[in-house]
Amino acid sequence: MRWPVGITALILVCVGLGVFFWKSVHHAMPIVPDVSARVWRLDWTIPYEATSTRTRIEFALPEATATQSIVDESSFDGGLAYSVTSRNGARIAVWEGNADRGELDLGYSVRIHLPEAALTGSGPPKARGTDAALGRAARAPAIDPAMERQLERLGVDPADEPEAIVAQLFAFVANEVEAVAVGPRDPRHVLTNREGDLEGRHLLLRTLLATAGLDASVRRGLRVGHRGTAEVETFVEVSFGGRVQRLSILERHPNAFPGEFVVLSGANRPLITARGAVAGDARIDVLREQRPADEIAAFVAPTSALLRATSLYRLPVSTREVLRVLLVVPLAVLIAAFFRNVIGLRTFGTFMPVLIGLSIRDLGLAAGFLLIGGCLSVGVLGRLALDRLRLLFVPRVCLLLCLVILSVTGLAQLGHAYGLRDLGQGLLFPIVILAMLIERISVSTLEEGWLSSAKLLAGSLVVVGASYPVFRSDLLAYLFFGFPELILVVMGALVVIGGYTGYRLAELWRFRTFYLAEGSGGNA
Repeated sequence: MRWPVGITALILVCVGLGVFFWKSVHHAMPIVPDVSARVWRLDWTIPYEATSTRTRIEFALPEATATQSIVDESSFDGGLAYSVTSRNGARIAVWEGNADRGELDLGYSVRIHLPEAALTGSGPPKARGTDAALGRAARAPAIDPAMERQLERLGVDPADEPEAIVAQLFAFVANEVEAVAVGPRDPRHVLTNREGDLEGRHLLLRTLLATAGLDASVRRGLRVGHRGTAEVETFVEVSFGGRVQRLSILERHPNAFPGEFVVLSGANRPLITARGAVAGDARIDVLREQRPADEIAAFVAPTSALLRATSLYRLPVSTREVLRVLLVVPLAVLIAAFFRNVIGLRTFGTFMPVLIGLSIRDLGLAAGFLLIGGCLSVGVLGRLALDRLRLLFVPRVCLLLCLVILSVTGLAQLGHAYGLRDLGQGLLFPIVILAMLIERISVSTLEEGWLSSAKLLAGSLVVVGASYPVFRSDLLAYLFFGFPELILVVMGALVVIGGYTGYRLAELWRFRTFYLAEGSGGNA
């Protein structure tokens, strides 16, 4: 290896590792994700179109309560003035000003910490006077005769224990009131028709609980998983015995309220109101952070100006999701370079196996190989048939792309028929990459024969299998996203591989007889 190559590689590795240890040791940034951290980042995108020169849009924000705390929040306003106000105990975001014409977006981002106690689906008394603490003494009088008659049919006695009343009324609404996508929301109509949408059924449950003398209200919130998008849904909050119990008809059990749930404020008003504009439905992106709340707060606004300026954690969720995938691609490319230049494995293209490994990261490896094998089989046979027509290159590749799409569609139907769901999840398979791979296999077969093509294909699949775990690893995604300077270390390794001009392992194996003969004094 030439010395400039070694020096360059050494500099890259030292800089990358130096920054890595500076951040992990000096700034105490953990190098492994904390699975116990219960912090979520939520990004709202609210589309709107101004219809007047003066625009005002209001949005109900998440609450800051004993069961959830806000670590930090921010917004982008597109030129409108942003402020947060409190109205009847609810936190309301207000964007106001002279908006430009056309379709625009408002954005709101928040990091929320859900303590472990939220897993129980219950919490401390509501801060609304002494009603919650008084429990049964604070029960509201029954005022709806239809609801009273229903309580009599169910045999609900207001003198019963509140837990028994809650369980009985929850079972009635969950099991005897049919769920429909669109239905009446008036509790009396829902009770009469025995059907309603989610909000209508929750309103009926709230009304029945209130008729039975319990302090109940309908609230709104979000189920927050590991990542993805979330939908706003309603639930019922009922107070008795000095505590609050949350009820969701979707859970089919009164004590099974999800712990990973963010409560929004302003239940008695629309989620979004607009004046001088037409606002659309908000898109909500969710991503679970892998750091404790105090570290998140320190990391979003670190003491170091350099870290503060380069922190990827300040980017929107959608951008971060893309970067979490892209930042591990250099490591997969390093694996491909190692197989080609150190081991001497031949593949179809340098990046094609890596791109295929990237495309099947959401599938199981077996399902991914099954998809690849199925599409390649159909495509290569089709390519051989098309060869007799002597078509031009572009329409021929377009025809191969059509065959790949038909193959993916057929495999999706096959997976659905035999319960192989992974096959149905590969609908966004890299059809263009596969079409080009089929073309290269066909050309290689015509020029070098089937055996050579089979070796190239086998080498490509080996690299696909080796790079696949890189794209599936949450630890690597966490490391390269939190410490992107590790890419410098990868670059240093690539410089070393690029500067190596000696024998490859495959060549040593291929010419092993010469070494054996040399070792035995040339008598072999």
